Amino acid sequence: MARQSERPVTTGDAPALSAATGAEPAIPGSRSAREPGRAIKPGRHGLPPETVAGIQRDRLIDAFVQVVAEHGYARTTIAKITEAAGVTKKTFYVHFTEMDDCFLAAYERGTGILLDRMTNAYRAAPSWPEGVRAGLRVMLELLAAEPRFARAALVEVNAAGPRLRKARIAHLASFRPFFADASYDLPSLPTVVIDAIIGGIYGAVYAAVEAGEGDRLPGLLPSLVYFALLPLGREEAAAQLDPEP
Repeated sequence: MARQSERPVTTGDAPALSAATGAEPAIPGSRSAREPGRAIKPGRHGLPPETVAGIQRDRLIDAFVQVVAEHGYARTTIAKITEAAGVTKKTFYVHFTEMDDCFLAAYERGTGILLDRMTNAYRAAPSWPEGVRAGLRVMLELLAAEPRFARAALVEVNAAGPRLRKARIAHLASFRPFFADASYDLPSLPTVVIDAIIGGIYGAVYAAVEAGEGDRLPGLLPSLVYFALLPLGREEAAAQLDPEP
């Protein structure tokens, strides 16, 4: 498909990257909450209160993802989270009113980072099919590299409360612009069809993670690209099944 203009893909409510430092934000659960560099010395440490609060909140979010991935949401407790984070229960309640608050913060941060990275890869590609491939590659590689977050965000989210389920619906809807990009002469698809494509991809990824086989996610790329490109026609979609050089 020919490119018509710069692609105005939006990323919904995804959080912005850490522009101030130039560093990519870390996926929740990717770092130990008890890393020595994240500790706050007792007594006079010279850190502003907002800095201390930010460090504590980040540690709790990482600890939550690690605990829920290991024990499952049903067996996760605030006591386990605070122990993993190295903070008190009182500190937990300074930042969150309940466990689902912490889960929602972790989910929205992680899925926002994922969508940002996928969108950047998509926009850098020279064509729509290559953009779809690039975005899916980023997603599959990130989830394979971050099995704790993948487990929490795809599997354990099903056991959480209605706010998490609502957040998941909103996250999946944020992928719609990839299939309705005015920069390309794409076939016009009803939203229900776009949602079916997104849901099919989600289902395949979920099945691998739920089975404990997240390491095989990158190998799904050709098949998922084929599925995503079927609205263009079987021949163009089938061309994406060939292994990349």
